[in-house]
Amino acid sequence: MGQDIMTRAREVIRSGQLDTIQLAKKRYSQLLEPLCSAHDLTKTELDVLLFLANNPGLDRAADIVRIRQITKSHVSLSVSNLEQRGFVCRVFDPEDRRTAHLQLTEAALPIIREGNRIQQEFFGSIFEGLSQEELAFWHTILDKVCRNIQSM
Repeated sequence: MGQDIMTRAREVIRSGQLDTIQLAKKRYSQLLEPLCSAHDLTKTELDVLLFLANNPGLDRAADIVRIRQITKSHVSLSVSNLEQRGFVCRVFDPEDRRTAHLQLTEAALPIIREGNRIQQEFFGSIFEGLSQEELAFWHTILDKVCRNIQSM
């Protein structure tokens, strides 16, 4: 079985599939760049806004750090900047005053709508031509691979 895995790994490397992941991340950033420029946002600030909009219930800076793998200092700076500009506000948990929940404000909604449109375009392009069954199978495989990577 070990040799079969190495043969498949070499095929993945030769095919450029691993590099395609980096290319996808680069293309995604390129698509979001005009939105960042239009609203004078850093990429991380936009990531924070879109994360909060797309992940109800995951509204703490620690959630963003853990899931998006952005450094704590970058998230903290981005949240502070977004709060100063009126795009987010902190609501402290009444049961644990050390815990701040981040809430989007009305001012952030136009940015989020445009960001979601870009995300829809990006992911629509990536998954174009795939059936629901293929998408489900891909998600299952990717989930297993990600868990394996995280446990390394």
